Amino acid sequence: MSSRLINPLWLRSALVALTTALSAGCATAPAHITELSDREICRGYGIYSAWFISHPLAEQYKGEIERRKLVTSEEWSLVAQERIQKGMSWCALYASWGVPISEHPSDRDEGEIQHVYHTGWRISPGSVYTKNGKVEAWGY
Repeated sequence: MSSRLINPLWLRSALVALTTALSAGCATAPAHITELSDREICRGYGIYSAWFISHPLAEQYKGEIERRKLVTSEEWSLVAQERIQKGMSWCALYASWGVPISEHPSDRDEGEIQHVYHTGWRISPGSVYTKNGKVEAWGY
């Protein structure tokens, strides 16, 4: 067994190359972004903005979110801080905390959706509840 250490520069280059190769298969052509639903646009931004390196599609999705006025300027301020607040849109929730690992209609109230986030991803494990497209509550 070799006792050589892995060169950090080589490892970084390899990770960037792998990420670039993987993201090439995930890209949506910019011309098609305008044809996506609001949900697809918000999920797309939530996915691409959460990458550890900048992804060009994040800005394209953000531009479409702004064109459709799905997130207010006040909500973008919270997104920049990775925070949420009661009354913000579910689209702003995705932009701020990313896409949840699962979503379920709530047993508590009609029209309420439970968004489940997993351990170690920007927040403590827990759920966010939205009703009629707005954040109502969250718990850990």
